[in-house]
Amino acid sequence: MQESRSAPTETDPNPLLRPIETVLRASQDAAQTEFSLIQTLKAEGLVAPDYSLAPLTLFRVHFQVFNALHRLQPVFAEQGQALVISPLAIYLRPLAEGEGALAEAGDAALRDFYLDWGEYERATGDSVEALLSDFWRLMGRRGEPGGDERQEALAELGLEDPVSPELIKRRYRRLAMDHHPDRGGSEVRLQRINAAMALLEHRR
Repeated sequence: MQESRSAPTETDPNPLLRPIETVLRASQDAAQTEFSLIQTLKAEGLVAPDYSLAPLTLFRVHFQVFNALHRLQPVFAEQGQALVISPLAIYLRPLAEGEGALAEAGDAALRDFYLDWGEYERATGDSVEALLSDFWRLMGRRGEPGGDERQEALAELGLEDPVSPELIKRRYRRLAMDHHPDRGGSEVRLQRINAAMALLEHRR
């Protein structure tokens, strides 16, 4: 039997590649979310329990997961299975006749981003915060830089001007703790809180 091209080598930078392949093969057509997939990896000690508390570590885990998923797509396709990758559903299904490996894979530019490991290596705390700020704007926030965006970000934290940087940080830490998925919170809400804090830090 030919060895899977997803098999890691000594120089493979992504430690989650093989574990994610194993989880997907075990679950087959049962849909996962990014959160449930990470929870499984965390239970196996492959992801740090506090990975989502800092924007950079959250980005690194997220990138490792999606790098693995996009690398595994052609591997599964060779075996007659389509790996569906979407924000809310990650699962395997039979590959339809004439269907390409990248069916339902999403934006090609996004796929190229996750397949470029250099994006992972170049990421810094500042670059991730800038990325989160861009994410905040793409969520539909409008207004001049430093104006309405700041007010929207403060509102996400339940604050309004005038407010001190110290109070912003205290409120952020409290909300991040309250809404952490390990405490029954929502990862989406936590990401919005992180994005709001990143914007406020970036605009300071």
